[in-house]
Amino acid sequence: MTEWCVDIDDGLVASLAESMRQGPIYQIQGETGLRLLTEDTVARINGLKIEVFSNEHPPPHFRVKYQSSTANYAIKDCERLNGSGDILRYEKNIRLWWKTNKKTLINKWNSSRPADCPVGEYRA
Repeated sequence: MTEWCVDIDDGLVASLAESMRQGPIYQIQGETGLRLLTEDTVARINGLKIEVFSNEHPPPHFRVKYQSSTANYAIKDCERLNGSGDILRYEKNIRLWWKTNKKTLINKWNSSRPADCPVGEYRA
């Protein structure tokens, strides 16, 4: 199956990259999380990418790629659909980022649907 990848604004990627650069979140308290920053984490930020695909399967979702690992998350509630590897260390970062950027992800999803997309627009 051919993937039809849609570019995500660099500002969105930068905001998640900055959160990940600061280290994995271990506990969320309110809207901020406690982190344990390690030198290894700071050095490994290269390779972060957020993707939405234009002709994709349900449910509406986005992909986060980090180095050689990937995970897919539902736009509705940020539930992880699948994924493995180092990206899973950053799930709390991704969820906190999603809370701020959900509307932008919905807009990107909806604006990129081709007429024959099996999923169609995101509807809350």
